[in-house]
Amino acid sequence: MLLVLEEYFKEYPVKKKVVETLYNNGISIKNSKFFLNDIEISLSSIAESIKVNRRTLYETIKFINKNEVIKNVMENVSSQTDISRVSLLMGNQIVTIYINIGSFSRVLWKVMALTRKYTSYIKELYCRNSDQETTFIRIIFYNQIDSNIYKELDGISGIKHIVINSPVKINIICNKCEIKVCPHKISSEINKADMYP
Repeated sequence: MLLVLEEYFKEYPVKKKVVETLYNNGISIKNSKFFLNDIEISLSSIAESIKVNRRTLYETIKFINKNEVIKNVMENVSSQTDISRVSLLMGNQIVTIYINIGSFSRVLWKVMALTRKYTSYIKELYCRNSDQETTFIRIIFYNQIDSNIYKELDGISGIKHIVINSPVKINIICNKCEIKVCPHKISSEINKADMYP
C-alpha cells in the first residue's frame, strides 16, 4: 500500500511524510478530519506530533480529497491492537520468523505443519509478505512450545532469523535462533496450562 502512496506523492515530499506517518499509525482521514478508529484527533495534535504546520495538513487533506484513489485508501486506514506488547506478561511465548524475499509461502506452510505436528496452541498469528518491508511470521503461543520445533525450523530454507521472546529461560540448540527472556508475568487465577496442555 505504501507503494501506491509513494507513487502519488513522489513529487511532494512533505505531504508524503504526512500521509506515510498517518498510514503507519493507523490514522484515517474522513470528511477532512483525522480519526484513530472511531476517535477523532485534533488537527493541532497531528501537526505537533508529525512536526509540520497546520497549513501543510490542510494542503495535504485537499490533495487527498482531489484524488479518489488516495481518498479511498486514507478513509479506510485503521489501527490494530498489537497484543505482542503484553503477551509476555501473560506468560505467552512469541516466535518471530524472518523470511527471505520469495520464500514466504513455502516457509508459512512448513511452519504451520510444524505447529500442527507439535500440537502448539496458537493465540495469534500475524504475517507480512512484502517486497519493500521485512517479511515475517509472528506467532504468539499460549504456553511454551516443544523445543524440537526449533530444530526443525532451523532446517527450513528461506528462514533468515528466528527471535524467541519467552517469559522463562529456555535452552534451545538452533543456529538461527535468538532468545530474549522477559521474566515479568502477571499472576492469574486461570491456569492456562490446564486449558491448553
